[in-house]
This record gives sequence, C-alpha cells and structure tokens, in this order.
Amino acid sequence: MALRKVDDSWAGDDLDDLVAYFGADQHEYVAHQVVSAHCGHCTGQVFVLETGESSTCVRRTCVQCDQTAYMLDSEEYWPTTEEEAEVGYIVECTCGSDEFETAVGFTFYDDTPASDIRWVNIAVRCTSDGLIGYCASWKIGYGPSRHLVDSV
Repeated sequence: MALRKVDDSWAGDDLDDLVAYFGADQHEYVAHQVVSAHCGHCTGQVFVLETGESSTCVRRTCVQCDQTAYMLDSEEYWPTTEEEAEVGYIVECTCGSDEFETAVGFTFYDDTPASDIRWVNIAVRCTSDGLIGYCASWKIGYGPSRHLVDSV
C-alpha cells in the first residue's frame, strides 16, 4: 500500500508515506524539505509527543529507549515547570494510540542554500492505524535558523 485518503483523513504504511504526505496535503507554507525524526540516542523512529498549549513547541519521548528531546527550538519556548502541568498535551490518534513516526517540513524564505527557515510543520503517522496528520506548526522569526534542519 501507499499514501492514501481514508474518508477525510490520510493514511500510510510507513515513514516514506509520512514524508509523501507533505506534498499531498500541503500546508499554507509548502515544505521545501522534509526530514524524518530519529532518536539521537538509539536511532528509534517511534515517539510519544507532547505539545504546548499553542502547538508551537513539541517534545518527543522515544518509545524504544525512553529518552526525551525537544524538537527544533522548542526548549526555548516550552512552558516553565509550573505552567507545564496545565498546558501540556499528549498527541493522541483518534484510535487512542499515542505512538507516532514523526517528520518535519521546512519552508525556507527562498531557494538559496543558506536561506533561513520561514515556517516548520510537524506531521505524524500513527503506528497503530497509519493515520497521518499535522500536530504542530510555527513561524521561525529569527536567523540564522538553517541549523534547525539538522536538529530533527
């Protein structure tokens, strides 16, 4: 199988389908580059994700090794410890699962190799039923920012 529409949603069978999703269901800011997430500790590819209340920051916990990491520049914007209990949301699929493959779509200001990032979109694929969707997105309002591509 491959990336496909299921009713009003998208579904896929693997990480390649998740990457293809960025081209099939384009966000307002079209992704110029898509990078799939891998755990920096064990290279696992399945995560439990938590977002801040505004979905402008994400941290992930690897299902394989239980290591937690902030995605991109999320640590700078993550709510303080006191606020965290009130505003953190675990990303959950409609099937009830909270384990996902994850990828980031980067939109750059232009096509030059050193162009800064304008926008990031984070999409997920549920490992239980294959449903795919966006879980967070935000503007990158500073430069240089190209280093974030390597931080996925």
